[in-house]
Amino acid sequence: MSADTLGIPEQQLEQAPEAVSVSAEAAVLGACLMATPGYDPIPGAARILADPGDWYRPQHEAIWRAILALHARSKPTGVPMVEAELRRAGDLARAGGVAQLSLIATQACVAAEVEYYAEIVHGYARLRRYQAALARGMQTARHSDPDGVSDAIAAHQAELEHLAADQTGEEGLFGKFADGLQDHLDSLETTVQAAAVTGMTDLDAVLKMRPGNIVVLAGRPAMGKSAATLGIALANADSGRPTLVHSLEMGRSEVTNRVLASRARVALHHLTEGGPAVNEDDWARIAQRLPDLEAMPLWMDYTSRVTPGLVRTRIKSIMRQTGQAPLVVIDYVQLMYTDRRDPRQSTYDRVSEVSRELKILAEETGSVIICCAQLNRGSEHRDGKVPQTSDLRDSGQLEQDASAIILLHREDAYTPESPRAGEIDLILSKNRNGPTSKITAAHQFYYSRLRDMTTQNDPTW
Repeated sequence: MSADTLGIPEQQLEQAPEAVSVSAEAAVLGACLMATPGYDPIPGAARILADPGDWYRPQHEAIWRAILALHARSKPTGVPMVEAELRRAGDLARAGGVAQLSLIATQACVAAEVEYYAEIVHGYARLRRYQAALARGMQTARHSDPDGVSDAIAAHQAELEHLAADQTGEEGLFGKFADGLQDHLDSLETTVQAAAVTGMTDLDAVLKMRPGNIVVLAGRPAMGKSAATLGIALANADSGRPTLVHSLEMGRSEVTNRVLASRARVALHHLTEGGPAVNEDDWARIAQRLPDLEAMPLWMDYTSRVTPGLVRTRIKSIMRQTGQAPLVVIDYVQLMYTDRRDPRQSTYDRVSEVSRELKILAEETGSVIICCAQLNRGSEHRDGKVPQTSDLRDSGQLEQDASAIILLHREDAYTPESPRAGEIDLILSKNRNGPTSKITAAHQFYYSRLRDMTTQNDPTW
């Protein structure tokens, strides 16, 4: 709604935008000071003005806090009660005293218009945040070195996108349960398609990856995390779904060799050694698979310093090209950095912040994000060496944010003569979209891949 529609002269808007914001703030606060049991405008205003920083004048923010405190205790919010609350909090002088409260009460808008004025207040607050973000961006640009340009741009872009994705006052998030019930029942008649696939039939049967899901795939070193996640990325891309891989641990050459080994069934050590080790049969197999590999909607990022802001930038780029949210694989999450450089931040806090930001990013974009993660040594001191969710290293936040957690375990990693040599257990210890279970697959590390047990000997794959 425009300022003119609310009775704010356009001339005043052009001369002093701050004055318009202040007038709208007084209109909202005045209506709240005049609230009655019959018509209470405070919840509607609070829905829009959820951020304390929405208020331009500090005294208005102090009054608003007093009103909310009284309202939360089911107390009246008239001038005498707000005065007493401000006095109790030591904010009466900051709010301008009783005279200021009385003046604001005279500037009240009609109760039915409170939400319109609140939108004006919130809109100007967003404009101030935008201006501040641009100023910070300019300051960062002036102090950045050439090596840090990409990080600076990614962080600035993430901040701007966060501002653009303002969700305050969104309709449809609050209401009676029955309001959307019939639409939901109608949607159940259509089978929900998974947002991503793993390429392993048994795992796909129980792991239903939905948009916005975070999947943590964890294991001790050399358990096959990279082989598993790279295989998932390849299978998903092979299905025509866009896929993004952030490889923080391996470089381009190593990842490319693993992709060729997995898809062309060429021994990984042949590719690693190169030269005569790559025989004619190997070249023939590679040539046969090359067209499929080149056609895959698969993006790779070998950037060593990956932050949630950079992941967001890559996702947005792929969405612009394909119109779809990609499956994102991060190998591995404990190597990621936060968007803000804080040398005093502990590893635990860093990983926790990264986990939270990735969860928000997945929900905002509709991407499925698969995070490789390291486990601590807890399982190695346990009978059978079987890992548990509590073994996740550096952060319990990963466990909380994940929609699913897959723990990798191989008996032959500890007992080479085990009768289960060549087998790997994928322990689905958490699964919000289905049952928890243990799936056994075959590992073929000479091809850098995992296979379904039923198809491990199929020569056509």
